[in-house]
Amino acid sequence: MAEIQQPSVSTLSGEEVVEPTFITLKRPSGSGFCVDLYLQIFDRVGPDTWLSLPEDQWHRLATIEAGWITMYPIYTNPHTQRYRDPKHGNVRCILYETKTSRTLPDTPDDAMLFIDLSLPRKLFNSCYEGLGLVKQLTPLWRGLRLAPHVQAIAISSEIDAPEIDGTVFLREALVDECRRACMRITRARRKSENSAQLHWVMSKVFPTLLPNVVFQGNLPVLASCAMGTKTSNVVAQAAARERRHQLKEVKTGIEMLAKEAPRELFELRAEIERVTMAAMIDKFENMLDQQLTEGHWQQFFEANAFVLAMVFARPIALLHAQFHARGSMMDGAGAHIGDLLFAYGRELAIVEIKKPSTPLMQSRPYRNQDVYGPNLQLSGAITQVLHQQSLLRTNWLYHAQHQSMRDRHPDTARCIVIAGITPAEERQRRSFELFRNACKDVEVITFDELLGKLHLLAKHLAPADPVPTSDVF
Repeated sequence: MAEIQQPSVSTLSGEEVVEPTFITLKRPSGSGFCVDLYLQIFDRVGPDTWLSLPEDQWHRLATIEAGWITMYPIYTNPHTQRYRDPKHGNVRCILYETKTSRTLPDTPDDAMLFIDLSLPRKLFNSCYEGLGLVKQLTPLWRGLRLAPHVQAIAISSEIDAPEIDGTVFLREALVDECRRACMRITRARRKSENSAQLHWVMSKVFPTLLPNVVFQGNLPVLASCAMGTKTSNVVAQAAARERRHQLKEVKTGIEMLAKEAPRELFELRAEIERVTMAAMIDKFENMLDQQLTEGHWQQFFEANAFVLAMVFARPIALLHAQFHARGSMMDGAGAHIGDLLFAYGRELAIVEIKKPSTPLMQSRPYRNQDVYGPNLQLSGAITQVLHQQSLLRTNWLYHAQHQSMRDRHPDTARCIVIAGITPAEERQRRSFELFRNACKDVEVITFDELLGKLHLLAKHLAPADPVPTSDVF
């Protein structure tokens, strides 16, 4: 067994201590022999003067033996306050399983080369950096602070086991997965921070400080007519990406927010509902201004069944779109298809969707100037939905086999027609009200009435202005 020699005492400069010396010591172990790698240690004796400690006081940085490398990571920069402190808190030792068949090294250079070839650099630092886990794996060892009795991590290719005698066992693949996940989170956070900072500077500082400077990506450029539109698009896209990222962060931490800030989360939900309602109203109004087909309106109501829910006194659920009140014959003929079939409780409702441009009343009065008859398209829609109701009841034994139709009551199925705009002319409007009130089995709702219900609900959802109270004292 080699003996450690005591060198003569000498001082070193601040530049010299950055590259310490290493020595090795070969000794017997349970599996034969092992090699210890020692790192030179210094004491500061002046502003830029260092003294090397005796070799018997150097830090044992690693032990190399058959199948394993055991590391004792420390901070190796003498110019920092953490110098010589353990790198990983209460985890003082990290073991790594090696698959190499190389013989044990004899010299310090061979030992450092052996370690460098055996350890994956994506997971571990070099000998000059004090070995140990890379910076991206900091959350791994910091998490073990919750178990202060754990003092070692063993990383191998196949073992995953709970703590045994102060050592936890982790698979190398799991450690690498942890590293990649931490890197993704760090990149996303840094990107979010940069985007938010850039957005604040552009909106708060540059409009008044440098009004002719805009940002193209992360670069400030002079505004010009040729690139003004392009720059604004870049800024808008960056802001949109930031908003989507913030939404993902909220969704990820929703359960924690519910525990930590339930009131703020409730207020956020109410604000989202108000904003969503405003967006739905805007979309509804824009669609009314266009000449859209019945198919477009049916898709809108399928995606926003909440709008039709205001027609009912109870919560509803969309069972089927384009439902078959009666199936087709062998030749494909004879099928009767309805627009939407809803369930509210155990009852059913058939909804027939027309267009806002569907005329409701005849353009000419009936015999006198005060009475108008229903337009053919409205009376046809009413007859059609009643026919679908009849077919649904007649073929109920067939429909009841479907899982969504079990425990439903077809005898009280409601019929609803969504069509047209309420007539503006007084006599036509009065005739329309008389006609639809007489339709006891079919409820006729106009598109402007649905929009009015949305506006009314949005008004109730809006926060009330605080009422000033006089000081009684």
